[in-house]
Amino acid sequence: MIFEPAPRNDFAEFIETYYEDCRRGMPQIEAIGGKWTFEDLIPGMSDFDYRFICANGMSADDWCQMASLVGQVHLELSKAHPHWARKLEHLPGANLTWDELTDPGGYCTDFSQWTFYHTAQPERLKQAGQRLARRPWSEADELYHLNKFLTYYTPYDRELDPAINLGPYENKYPLHSRIMHYLPPPVQSGISILRRQTLAGKMAALRLACEMFPETSVFEEALDIIDRHYEAPELYHDPALAQLEQRLFEAIEIVGRHLADAITIVPGAASTSPEQWKQALKQMPVDLARTVFVNAKWSRLTKGRLYFYAHAPSHFETPWLIRNECELIRTIFFLPPLTAFWELTQGEQVGDPAEIIPQLAPGTLTDEEAKCCLTVGALTNNCQEGRETEVARQLVEVFDGFYHALHKLSAIAVEW
Repeated sequence: MIFEPAPRNDFAEFIETYYEDCRRGMPQIEAIGGKWTFEDLIPGMSDFDYRFICANGMSADDWCQMASLVGQVHLELSKAHPHWARKLEHLPGANLTWDELTDPGGYCTDFSQWTFYHTAQPERLKQAGQRLARRPWSEADELYHLNKFLTYYTPYDRELDPAINLGPYENKYPLHSRIMHYLPPPVQSGISILRRQTLAGKMAALRLACEMFPETSVFEEALDIIDRHYEAPELYHDPALAQLEQRLFEAIEIVGRHLADAITIVPGAASTSPEQWKQALKQMPVDLARTVFVNAKWSRLTKGRLYFYAHAPSHFETPWLIRNECELIRTIFFLPPLTAFWELTQGEQVGDPAEIIPQLAPGTLTDEEAKCCLTVGALTNNCQEGRETEVARQLVEVFDGFYHALHKLSAIAVEW
């Protein structure tokens, strides 16, 4: 195999450029961070999971304006810097105000896995970091990490993580997907449960795993492969690739065996299997108000993401990304918050929000907001191959109305 050598690490330059260009049009953006740590950003291979922190007092209109602005900045950077295609795979996913970042009622374990790079409010960011660091480990943290561990507790699925927008590094992606996308997340969550403290980084998790799980040499192997920038030609074809997948899953199983005695939220975890842990978690009560608020909050820049995909330059591959985005919108932003809101306020469970949306207007929602919700539900349920760009464009047209609806419902749910 012929490999493109590892490129210069320009993530710092990229993050600063992105932050300054977005702030120029939206000064309410006051900090930029990303999930994981800087050493986890592998040049040429990694995308960037942005997080923006904004000034307090952001309205629904402000978030919609920000989505448009950031989507346009994203598009312009993609045109000006084709080699940043991988870094520009998606817009920021989590976008909060300072109060939301530090509000105990809105806390999410994911916050403790963020690294911040630039801010217009250094003292405020320092105080927020200190407050998060002082927060004691809780059942919510254990639930978050156990859910994540169990999500990855399965043999590697070759269909889930396609190589997109990687340019000359595409032939290295099979190992990057397995070594950085599949292995570290469950290991990081497992270690967090065992230590009762959230560990932020993927590389840090692999290094700790070498010490904590000496039964296997897989973690040393993974670190070596990353250090070689995936230039391990002996591993790219079966049966060697299948054997690597098996070793990785066996390592996750080892972490699971160590977890059995550390889990507190699943009765009898030490004498049951991970499959039984999954079933037990499904039976746990759901905080309906939190479901509405949290799921709505994460949708704030989705319109900008769709706008970028719908207008992306020819060098940027979008069809799979749009189909995936439609699935995320439907399963995160459409189904859970709307059904949870109805159960919270009406005491009734419903499978399809389309059944109850007309009953929310006029009154809770305007007729236009209800129409936008129904359109989002229909479009995201029917994003067929060949129609992706058309669906993305249509979603952009109705997403402001949909977000306004979610914003209203989350405000009601929090006060319920």
